[in-house]
Amino acid sequence: MARSEMIVADRWIRLRADECVDVAGRTISPYYVLEPSEWISVLAVNLDGDAIIVEEYRHGAGIVALGTIGGGVEPGEDPRDAAVRELREETGYEAQEIVDLGATWANFGNHTNRVHHFLARGCTRVAEQSLDGGEIITVHLLPAEGLGDRLEQSFHQLTWYKALQQLQS
Repeated sequence: MARSEMIVADRWIRLRADECVDVAGRTISPYYVLEPSEWISVLAVNLDGDAIIVEEYRHGAGIVALGTIGGGVEPGEDPRDAAVRELREETGYEAQEIVDLGATWANFGNHTNRVHHFLARGCTRVAEQSLDGGEIITVHLLPAEGLGDRLEQSFHQLTWYKALQQLQS
């Protein structure tokens, strides 16, 4: 069995250094692998058909960007429950219906987690945002059509695309 050493393990992320042996038998070492929690991405749509989009600072890229509602799935939490929770926390909205759009790998080259995509239909505002201490999130209502070009994160675009297919069917 190949070697693996945990480099960082805290509440946010786990990073390990593996001795990777690829399909050709070559050894790549260290090969760094991130073990974040599962993620959710939600395209929420209100009763008028507008998309409920969040805008926030993304430190990795150093930009303020529009995106779908999202976050990490807590240990033991079902991804659908995480989608409902994140929708309410980030926007103050609740949905009449949550549609599971499937899951994809976040980045299967060096991440172990998946992104669970959801469409939240019939959303109405029921509360104020309930943000974590480090979050500053602005909520926007935008037309769903053509929104994909304004989303800068690839899995946000994929959530939009999958949701748009459901909305148009």
